[in-house]
Amino acid sequence: MRFIFLFFLLIFKNLDAFEYKNLKTNSGIEFWFVEDKSIPIVSVSFSFRGGSSIDIKDKNGISNLMTSLLDEGTRNLTSKQFKNEMKMNGMKLSFSTQKDKIDGVFQIISAQAKDGFDLFYEALNHPSFNEVDINRVKRQVISSIKIDESDLSTLASNKFNQHFFKDHVFSNNIKGSEESIKNITRTDLVNFHKRSFVKNNLVIGVAGNINVNKIKKYIELVFGELKDNQQNYSIKQFKALSVGQKMFEMKTPQSSVLFGHPGLERNNENFFALRIANYILGGGGFQSRLYKNIREKKGLVYSIYSYLLSYENDGVIVGGFQTRNKSVFQTIENVKNEWKKLNKRGITKSELDNAKAYFNGSFTRNFTSTLSIARLLQVVQYYELGADYFIKREKIINSLNLEKVNGIISEYFSNEKLFFMIVGEPEKK
Repeated sequence: MRFIFLFFLLIFKNLDAFEYKNLKTNSGIEFWFVEDKSIPIVSVSFSFRGGSSIDIKDKNGISNLMTSLLDEGTRNLTSKQFKNEMKMNGMKLSFSTQKDKIDGVFQIISAQAKDGFDLFYEALNHPSFNEVDINRVKRQVISSIKIDESDLSTLASNKFNQHFFKDHVFSNNIKGSEESIKNITRTDLVNFHKRSFVKNNLVIGVAGNINVNKIKKYIELVFGELKDNQQNYSIKQFKALSVGQKMFEMKTPQSSVLFGHPGLERNNENFFALRIANYILGGGGFQSRLYKNIREKKGLVYSIYSYLLSYENDGVIVGGFQTRNKSVFQTIENVKNEWKKLNKRGITKSELDNAKAYFNGSFTRNFTSTLSIARLLQVVQYYELGADYFIKREKIINSLNLEKVNGIISEYFSNEKLFFMIVGEPEKK
């Protein structure tokens, strides 16, 4: 069955109506598609649930290593030959491992679609995993891990994940460790490739200058041979997140601090209320309370922010700042105070109206290219936001009133649930 919805892109003066279609290939692969003839490019955004969350024990980083090798040659092409073919055909192909999934992007000039999708098929289904390439990429990953250990921001992020998520798989480093990378064999990579790329965990969005029949044929070509393994790789809920604070000492003139707090899964009915609350607290850049009160008024930090990390089954609120060592604990107390003030007093009508205007207006940024449209189509499916998401999104935002948002704030924001990860050499209180 095909579902068609129309949504209007306000960025176009003539309010062109864009149509997206829910298509299905001969083998049953479903994907959402927008035909756009304005530019001769086809863009595909796709995800496979899993990512580093299904890494093999004692071989953490295998997902990241595997995806790093997918453009390093196929059964018929060496790494150099494959990259030359990509360049000759005006093709872009990239894979990246996330904590909960593997993301991929494919783009091709419409005139070269056949050759481009053929290369895409080979890379996804028949990577060479050549031993020479494996060893070279392993060295690159290990070198990157070592660099991360001396980079203040990256180290803080890794330490935060390690302690905040406790025993959950999200506590692991996506890149793994030097030891775990060395443990990975070619056989491990081949088997993990088969385990990761399965139809039942696949989500696809497509946009571009190509007709329905051709894109159905090409999607079937690329993904049709993949197996089903009947395993759902959606992440488990965070049973227990850390609270309080943890410190990792590092000789540096300034400290990096990340903080975390429980949040909501992406398709929760209260997600937009929480999103608006966070925008006002720390997600609104120069307009946010954290920035105005801690950066602008008191000059304690170089920058400060917060954002939502929302997944399929759970979510968190994450924030961070960098400051002089002597200001670390004072700044932490100020963050706690802002958190407490938000919980007790809520937000104002003016703040709510400004946040709603921002989220209504910013949505059109998703329609600036075929790739951004393809990504949006993929994301809406991945988080099961509903086939009518484009119609109901603005209605959900506009329906939020002060009582509703402040009720969510009082329910979800709690000082007692905050966790702070400090990396640096802060002066003792």
